[in-house]
Amino acid sequence: MTAKRETVPTANWFLVAMLALVSTGAVALALVGVLPGGQTGLRDALASNPAAVGGALLAPFIATWLGALLMRGGGRPGAAATGGERRADRETKAPPPAARGADALQLLALLQQEGRFVDFIEEDLAPYSDEQVGTAVRSIHDGCRSAIRDRITLRPVLAAAEGATVTVEPGFDPAAVRVIGNVRGEPPYRGVLRHPGWRSESVALPERTGDGDATIVAPAEVEVL
Repeated sequence: MTAKRETVPTANWFLVAMLALVSTGAVALALVGVLPGGQTGLRDALASNPAAVGGALLAPFIATWLGALLMRGGGRPGAAATGGERRADRETKAPPPAARGADALQLLALLQQEGRFVDFIEEDLAPYSDEQVGTAVRSIHDGCRSAIRDRITLRPVLAAAEGATVTVEPGFDPAAVRVIGNVRGEPPYRGVLRHPGWRSESVALPERTGDGDATIVAPAEVEVL
């Protein structure tokens, strides 16, 4: 988020300029009154020592201008401290959180590790026969099933076999039970269970250690010959 830059309003700058001009004019009039010969004496003084007299004339203007700049920046109480605190906050900010979806990627890594699930999904099965695919799927199924059952406890949403007749009572959770087909009126609904659903009762993924890249599902393997 970009901090809003504070500026001095145009009216304030106009006031500063007027004060500077008035102050400079006052100094000039004072010099006219002090120097012998009035205005002639002022011209002679400028001619003989322009640096000193010019500095005296410009000093009020410069001082007023610098004062306005100080009011714009550090003149406000605590302005510098606030900026320092903001810088300190940025410097001590906590490290960025883990990659988005790190838990899902961790589970995917476990499925790959124990069942080579990603390899199977990414493989083009078109060149293989059904018998070849079926033979490969058995070992993949066993590994993925073990990876899931060792870490996630799953239970059916509806404890009935597929094809059984069930009743969906009023007040059911639409996130847990999806009613499909010829749905009319209000529940209760009677129908055939096409899928019992799954509900997770517990998840026990291993804790991540170190600062490894959470997006690495499986490292590349290089065999040195």
